[in-house]
Amino acid sequence: MIINWFPGHMKKTLEEMQKNAKLCDAIIYVLDARVPESSFNPKIDSIVEHKPILYVLNKADLADENATKKFVQKFKDQGKNVISLVSSESKSKNKILDELKKMLAEKIEKNNNKNINVTYKVMVIGVPNTGKSSIINALASNAKTVTGNKAGVTKMTQWVKMQSNFVLLDTPGTLWPKFEDQNLALKLAFVGSIKDDVLDIEELGFALIDYLIKRFPKNVVNRYGEFDQTQELIEIYNGFCKNRGFILKNKEIDYLRAGRGFLDDFRTGKIGRLTLDEI
Repeated sequence: MIINWFPGHMKKTLEEMQKNAKLCDAIIYVLDARVPESSFNPKIDSIVEHKPILYVLNKADLADENATKKFVQKFKDQGKNVISLVSSESKSKNKILDELKKMLAEKIEKNNNKNINVTYKVMVIGVPNTGKSSIINALASNAKTVTGNKAGVTKMTQWVKMQSNFVLLDTPGTLWPKFEDQNLALKLAFVGSIKDDVLDIEELGFALIDYLIKRFPKNVVNRYGEFDQTQELIEIYNGFCKNRGFILKNKEIDYLRAGRGFLDDFRTGKIGRLTLDEI
């Protein structure tokens, strides 16, 4: 399965981001804590250079806690401003706001000394389904943008006001035109950063179980039961499908429902808190 997804609106979004970045005082770069490095968009680096950036490892409740701590430290060692959080938690708002104020402390102090009341513009960026809109809603104290646990919910850029003299620019999630590394593409597909509608869900579910058996066999056993490692992968997969009841009326396996079921189990943390990127 070759994965690529770069619809026309993403190209337009990147162009708009380049224009808006010049107007902004800072950037919030939202990453998925399960794939903190794979969810970097290489096309964005040139757009946001020279701007203060806060890297937010979101969905930390779905990622391995120790791995997240290591990635946070790795980012800090690279001189990056970084935090990890769960956007739905109430403390997330102050955590982000505190970091923004630290990053812009010199500019804020200068304007305060001149008694200038300034609204600071912050652009929120990231690949699809990292939780950008959920973070904006948390910062705005109420639901201002549409959210959803799938890629491609935000379709256009929109400014959202919040307290403390900050205004946020919500942007659609953007990928890049071609994935040179299909393993990276698979990880993005597993976490839902690539739209399910453009993927072969039957094949993706099979690829996920293959990946998890190799990387996290104990988690697989805890969720789906023991398996014989000497068997062919398709036999193991079929056994899991039968255990979960993914069976059609004619007693054949419902591979489409199985693919969706296994992906949902992973994405909702039912298989455990897993970080796909290695450190």
